[in-house]
Amino acid sequence: MRRRLRIAFAMINCNRRDGGARAVNEVAERLAQEHDVHLFARKAEELDLSLIHWRKMPGVPWPEVADFVTYHLLANFRIRPGSFDIIHSIGANAAAANVITIQNIQPAKRIFLEQHAASEKISFARKLTRKLYLNLTTRAEASMYSKRTGRPAPLFLPVSGGVQRDLAAHYDIGNALVRIIPNAADVNRFKPATGPQRTEWRRLNGIGEKDTVAVFVGGEWRRKGLDLAIQAVGQLPQKEVKLLVLGRDAEQQRFEKLAMEAGIRDRVLFLGFRSDVADAMAASDIFLFPSWYEAFSLATIEAAACGLPIVATKINGAEDFVVPGETGEFIEHDPKQIAAVLERLVVNAADRRRMGENSRRLVEQRYTWDRVAQMTEAAYFEYLERR
Repeated sequence: MRRRLRIAFAMINCNRRDGGARAVNEVAERLAQEHDVHLFARKAEELDLSLIHWRKMPGVPWPEVADFVTYHLLANFRIRPGSFDIIHSIGANAAAANVITIQNIQPAKRIFLEQHAASEKISFARKLTRKLYLNLTTRAEASMYSKRTGRPAPLFLPVSGGVQRDLAAHYDIGNALVRIIPNAADVNRFKPATGPQRTEWRRLNGIGEKDTVAVFVGGEWRRKGLDLAIQAVGQLPQKEVKLLVLGRDAEQQRFEKLAMEAGIRDRVLFLGFRSDVADAMAASDIFLFPSWYEAFSLATIEAAACGLPIVATKINGAEDFVVPGETGEFIEHDPKQIAAVLERLVVNAADRRRMGENSRRLVEQRYTWDRVAQMTEAAYFEYLERR
């Protein structure tokens, strides 16, 4: 029998809405069944605290740069290396961490942001605070991730093969132990809909039973390629195809205008953040995600759990999950090419269903939170035994 570990999780805000935060909630709840788990967080929402010790972390929650700085400084003071077997930081939150989950690498994300900065319509203040945030988090990453003489290397847990490559490309991690532990889905909540459930959700949201629905999920629409999705749907000859957009973005009016220019404003449904996102996915037919940069989109796995084929660019996470012709298709950052891929799936419902069934099966086999918690625990003990 393995010994009981004393584990500290360092995450600024914990909830089940954001990808990295949701992973902490799911894993912490499961590990707390066997181990002494402490959570150092500013907020702990939608989390079972009956077995978890929440150490509330005060600070300045806004803007993002102040949120990070005040948390990081306090975490470095309160989370002591000798007090825990495992100090598990989500990103560069706590300098004392000996286990670090890597959701993204800031220098890699910066490349995309700089490429698209000129065309962004955001305020000068927003640009300034984002630049400060990127600079500070990059500096914290460099300090925590790079090897240093006399300091034991941490255990790195990137969420995808692409993030592992980004980590190695931007930082010299020496001989540190690296284990890929992906994001996952709640397969009891995210699951295929029955016929009546699907029909009712569509009826309530103005979607016909014969419509083919491509669903797009998330914020940061420019980075996630919503403009490409709108342009692609606009090029389809089938007029019964609708694009369902779940999430919000400060530039929504620009995307609404783009849909109008493409002649499909009535077929692009901007539904905002939804509490019934699982039902919305399950009532759709295709998950469409022409993103430019991701670590491992949680929405991708959740859509697959709902039985949808994944139509996505070959980015981090998607490249680990999508098997062309089996669980979905890869697309390029080209509306014409995206439209061609979509059209094949629109006209062939049998292929859509087959790929969706394969996607669901793959999630059940490899992308459940129970499996992720088991992989995390095994990585802890491997690291401790090696050290």
